[in-house]
Order: sequence, then C-alpha cells, then structure tokens
Amino acid sequence: MALPAAQPAEVLRAWQKDDMYEKQLAGSLSRLLPSRHAPKAVPLSSLLFKSFTTLKDLQTLGEEYSGIVQVDESYHKLPTFSNRLLSILLSAFGENITRRALRHMEIQTQRNASLTPEAQNTFLVILKAMNSIVPQIESIHRALCYISGGPIQIGKAACGIDYVQVRPAAAAYYAHLKLLGIVTLLHAFISCGQSLHHAKKHMDQMRELPNEVDSSKSCVACLEEIVQPCVLPCGHIFCMNCCYGSLDSCALCRTTFTKNMVIPLMNYSPGGDG
Repeated sequence: MALPAAQPAEVLRAWQKDDMYEKQLAGSLSRLLPSRHAPKAVPLSSLLFKSFTTLKDLQTLGEEYSGIVQVDESYHKLPTFSNRLLSILLSAFGENITRRALRHMEIQTQRNASLTPEAQNTFLVILKAMNSIVPQIESIHRALCYISGGPIQIGKAACGIDYVQVRPAAAAYYAHLKLLGIVTLLHAFISCGQSLHHAKKHMDQMRELPNEVDSSKSCVACLEEIVQPCVLPCGHIFCMNCCYGSLDSCALCRTTFTKNMVIPLMNYSPGGDG
C-alpha cells in the first residue's frame, strides 16, 4: 500500500529544523574560514549537511523529526542518486548561479556593439529587474507549497522529489498554513510588481535622457542612487563602483574608456547645481 503524501505543515516543520541546523553549521564554518571566504559558509554548510544525509539515503534531522521521507514522482521509490545530487547542488548554489548568469548577460549586452544604445539600455533594465525578482521566485514557490504541499526547496521540485508520511501527522494548523501561503503569494507578487514598475520607470527616464552630462540622481548602469560620482571622457556621470567595476563603455552612448580616464567628482552633487 502506498504511503500518503506528506502534509504541508510536516514538510514546513522539517525544512525549518534543517534550516536551523544548517545555519548553526554555517556559523561554525564562518569562524574557521578566512574572513574573505566567510560568505561561502552558507552554501557550503548546506552542501555538507545534505551530503551526509540525503546523499547517503538517510533522512535529515528535520525529516526524521517530522516523520517524512523523500520519494520520487512514483511515490514508491527513493529518488535516484543523480536526482538527489542535482537537488542538493541547486539548493546550495542555484540562486548564485542564476545571479551570475544574469550578470554575465549584462556584461555581454554592454559589450554588444551591434545593439543600438536604446536597445542595450532596455535589455540592461530588464536584466536588472530579473535580478531583483530572483528572491521572489523562491517566495512564490514556498507559498504554493504552503497551499498545496510539496518540497519547500525549488531544487527538489525541479528534480521530481516529493515527500511521503511514514508516521501519523500531528493534527495541526493546515488552514492557517494555507492562509500564510496566500499572504506570502500576494506579498511576492506585489514585490515583483514594484520591481517591474521600477524597471519601467528607469526605461522611461533613459528615453528622455539627453546626450549631455547626466544630471539624474540615479546611475544608469546600476539603477541605484549615485554614490561617489565619476565622469567619463564622453561627459556622462556614473557611480564610482560602476566606473571602476565591470563597466568598460558608457551605458548611455557606448563610448569605450579605460580606468585611467575616469575622473572622480569630489564636490559634485547629483541632481544639484554641480
């Protein structure tokens, strides 16, 4: 007889327990690693924790606590080793890989001389908006899990991994969990809408920008408020992090420049009288 699918509340309890243990492990690892590598403690702790449990066909501490077991799409077998490994890698590094891919696309768009400045600006704004929406994708998936069940991690869902209940679930707050899912879903959609509205606003601003010195308070390259403004040989102004970072051509007129051509503006106030 097939085991029943795990209740959303039990899946959430298991995820919360595992997340707590992973954070404790990350805190210990961050104290052992050099300071420059401390941010890597979080994905590394997730990789280690799941490698010694899920990858070895064992329940995690959270899954054992909630009485659930991972299964494949048939609900009769454990997931294959390759699916478990892929789900672990996606859970640990999926968001970072996505952000790196979007950043690579931004750089390639900036260097693409075949695109018009208007088209480049449009693509850059869209990519920036997508980058800001990445965390909301996880929130939307989590909200759907609260409502209808399934694994909290997107990596598991992408690999066809689900859960079954191996002991009776505690009578719990399933109605409240669905309500939480609806609220989380609404919040995520509102955040996505704000990001898209912000992107559209910047696209409209860039269409109106003249070819003279940019007096806007926002940096067109990073779409943030200009901090430590610098002027390029073409006369356009960007923040210092963009000028000395990956930017090698003006985001407005596409004039190429080298770092020694960048001039910091010590007493310049963006949007002011200069």
